[in-house]
Amino acid sequence: MDIGSQNAPSRLESAVAEALNGLALPGLLAGCRRIRDGDAQFLLPAESASIAKREHKARAASGAGRRVAHELLQRLGYTDLTVTRGRMGDPVWPPDIVGSIAHDDELAVAVVARTDAMRSVGVDIEPALPLPPDLLPIVITPQDRLGDLDPLLAGRVLFAAKEAIYKASFPLDGRVLGFEEIAVDLETGEAATPSGRRFMVGFTVTPKILALAYTA
Repeated sequence: MDIGSQNAPSRLESAVAEALNGLALPGLLAGCRRIRDGDAQFLLPAESASIAKREHKARAASGAGRRVAHELLQRLGYTDLTVTRGRMGDPVWPPDIVGSIAHDDELAVAVVARTDAMRSVGVDIEPALPLPPDLLPIVITPQDRLGDLDPLLAGRVLFAAKEAIYKASFPLDGRVLGFEEIAVDLETGEAATPSGRRFMVGFTVTPKILALAYTA
């Protein structure tokens, strides 16, 4: 959680870090950081070049996310900390590492693991607010199972879960997926994609909606 920063973590950062670590599995490291205006400074040269066309706010969010990712990689003993942006916006991790980065308007989060711990992982963070009504029929399909989630937040939770699943599936299949192509059962914590891959999914709804998807 904002490791190495000169500023003490805020209550929100601490709460999100605790919630994220509650979702993490053995071998998975996770962290978060509040996005600050100058966080683009944390982009390494190759990382900065890979997102050169992004606007200032997006660069700050990318810098915050990579700041967390760099510190997690250091904890795994890596010296090559570069995480560039791939052609489809996906992070390009060092060899033998899987990981994921996400952000909303306030916080950036990252998760990393060695490939001997899991094959792929995805994370997403969203505000704990209802999903806009026009997005509900796009995100929620008949194949999804929402369980007894609060109806006001169920759509946003499913949105976050499908984002996390997509991030976990893309490095394996290289396929862009629509929301309607991902089937999620939030009661059992399982999900499937058209390739036949199965993913496990976990989520929390406070203080932010966090979703973590992985396949072993």
